[in-house]
Amino acid sequence: MSKNMQPTVEEFEAWTAEDEAKALRESAESMKVKHIIKGDGIWFLAPKGHVYKLPLALSIDDFVRLSDLQSNGEQIQMLKGILEAFAGEDAAKELSKEPAMVPFNILNAYGEILAKIQGVELGKSSTSAVSSKEKTEVE
Repeated sequence: MSKNMQPTVEEFEAWTAEDEAKALRESAESMKVKHIIKGDGIWFLAPKGHVYKLPLALSIDDFVRLSDLQSNGEQIQMLKGILEAFAGEDAAKELSKEPAMVPFNILNAYGEILAKIQGVELGKSSTSAVSSKEKTEVE
């Protein structure tokens, strides 16, 4: 089936759970965002080749605002604001043209990276949390 051709009734009738799973995997893969941490930023590579830089050092106020946002729209607006402040208006405008899943994926990865950095700064690691728990259980 061509991407621009409307599906036939037969195609709808023949659609299976396996077809659905495959289409979802392919769609998710096409929206994947890669990242690297370099210098004072986290650099994200969007599927269409655009690169976005977000700061490693986020202010407490920005971090709290980003964490407290409830709606997807609020999250994207905050991301665009951070991007505009650190990478410029052109980058924020470019982000607006990306498929919606791309900024969501950037936000998810950004939040995870900031949380990991916070753990490192506080002297935590995944193994220290486990070993502390184990020590408590042994005592």
